[in-house]
Amino acid sequence: ETLSQIRNRHLELLRDFNLDTQDEKDVTVILDLLDLIVLGLFAIGEFSVMSRDKVLSFGEWLSSVIISKALQKQAPEAQWADSRELIVTDEEFTCAGLMIDETKIQIREFFKANPAPITIMPGFISRSRSGHITTLGRGGSDYTAAIVAASLEASELQIWTDVSGMYTAHPKWVKQAFPIAELSYQEA
Repeated sequence: ETLSQIRNRHLELLRDFNLDTQDEKDVTVILDLLDLIVLGLFAIGEFSVMSRDKVLSFGEWLSSVIISKALQKQAPEAQWADSRELIVTDEEFTCAGLMIDETKIQIREFFKANPAPITIMPGFISRSRSGHITTLGRGGSDYTAAIVAASLEASELQIWTDVSGMYTAHPKWVKQAFPIAELSYQEA
């Protein structure tokens, strides 16, 4: 039932963006793979941290593909990049550690070979040296943006978010937490 809801929601987004049949086929292939993996995990009764990272990766993967396809209708020069091919980590599943030197090389080589003015890529997801899908933990999407910006020696990084800023503590854990009005990079 949950897989069906996920599928319907993503296909509904394709319709909302007026995407075509080929776009739907591309997204359906990803959704079919998710179905296969989840049903396989159910069949064997296993859900390790490695499996969890693989399943969790689909949200960012799907959303970035759909957003890039919608954007390419308005800006054909935009491209999609697979962060799983660019960001290299250790195998600390659910909160993988970055292999910065390898990652910088991958990112720099990709953008040198693909100098599009706009690149959409999933945040939060990466791969280990041995090729396993990993995730970067809480804040992983912002971290992905920072990794790419640092690797490309960008002069600026902007993070647009749906939360009101950095808090004095985790607001789900500390009821008295409040957003900090101004914060230096060093304090952050």
